[in-house]
Amino acid sequence: MTHQKKPMGRPTFRIDGAGLTALREEAGLSQFALAQKVYDRAGKSYANVGVMKTSAGRWESKGSVPLNMVRHLAEALKTTTAVLQGERPEPPPSRIEEIESRIKTLIDKSPSSKLAKALAQFSDETSPVRGLAAHIASRLEAAALSQAQHEFNEIAALTGYSESELRRPSSHVGFWMLIGTGAGRSERSEILKGVDTVRHEVLMEIQSFFENQHESDGQIAFVREKHWVQVTLHHARISRWSRTLRFARCQPNERGLQWVSPTWLDEFWLKEIPSESYAHANFVSGFDSVRVPTECTNLRFAITQNPGAEKPKKMSANPVWEIVALTAGDLADLHPETLASFKREGESHYIIVNWLAATLWEDLLPWMSKWPLECWKFSPAQSRIDVFLDVPLRRWDRSKVLPPIGPQLRVTLVEKFADGAIQTAPWRQKSVALICEKLQTSLEEARQAQAQSPPGLPPV
Repeated sequence: MTHQKKPMGRPTFRIDGAGLTALREEAGLSQFALAQKVYDRAGKSYANVGVMKTSAGRWESKGSVPLNMVRHLAEALKTTTAVLQGERPEPPPSRIEEIESRIKTLIDKSPSSKLAKALAQFSDETSPVRGLAAHIASRLEAAALSQAQHEFNEIAALTGYSESELRRPSSHVGFWMLIGTGAGRSERSEILKGVDTVRHEVLMEIQSFFENQHESDGQIAFVREKHWVQVTLHHARISRWSRTLRFARCQPNERGLQWVSPTWLDEFWLKEIPSESYAHANFVSGFDSVRVPTECTNLRFAITQNPGAEKPKKMSANPVWEIVALTAGDLADLHPETLASFKREGESHYIIVNWLAATLWEDLLPWMSKWPLECWKFSPAQSRIDVFLDVPLRRWDRSKVLPPIGPQLRVTLVEKFADGAIQTAPWRQKSVALICEKLQTSLEEARQAQAQSPPGLPPV
């Protein structure tokens, strides 16, 4: 019996299926309507409705698109293949292009004195028409919220739009309702403009809540509830000392505010907030409800190296820092009863990190050996410690190679699981600064010891 080789399937392109769903819904398209657009752009004849729905459904559920169709899929959604793969998306479409086109039409006909005066205010910009269009879009979005009739009248006089056209739902950067209740700060209920403002305010609330708490074990929990995002901040020991933040995107109209789903761009930035909060609290539960770290005893210090330190010519704009060592310090010697005692006081993270740091200086030394100790310094960064190489000018002439500049090593906190998997763990700035200060002290003591060593003895 002979076996025939199975024909190879058509090559496919991997995408973010959930992201595709969000982009499609934001564009107001059904799966069938999207498939129609893609088939049209590809110049392919329509299959039957069932087959087209199945194809579009597979793109989202499997995250796989035929290679010869992915460009047409991106064009149909007015995006890029990089965004389809999950990279940072471009801002969602707004009425800027529409308003820009209207202004150009008015200019071609004969601009009014009001329009000419308005354009003159943006004469310093690369494209005054684009600048004015963005300004009008922002004013229009604010007018929809305030329902200020004089604003609609002025924009109508400037653009020639009717009031009914101006009152159509419009999105420039979007409005958000933020509600804050509980301990730490006064209650708040306000409307914010743009997801960037929401991120900033939420992170400022988190920082304010935890910055004056001595205990290390404060917790943050992120939850999604339909259109709403909820962030709960918990004190390490006092259960009643907590604060809750809730926020949702809303669309203003003549009847008031309507809750709407975040855009694809909003979702991209919302997903960043849990990891951004790692600098303020040592225990964080993300939108997946998984707390990081799951167990304090899993924590380790990771020493990572800038790949450009070894191969400067191959250094990229966004180098991937490589883990060169994991250190557990003296953690194996920490008695369970001692840990339990600190945990009752809300200080389990504090004791774990300090026992991890017991050997950190010695673990770093081999990776700093290529340059004298006077060339190194430590600096606290967000949830990490940077180890900088700062070579004095007098040593440049003696060096056979051009000294690298900037951070060469980093110390980060990670959680290591039994199967060897490693994930980044929260490490609040107060703890980062404390360990960084200890490392700097060890460095200065080593420099002094080296300077006092008798001639002929090897350096420390």
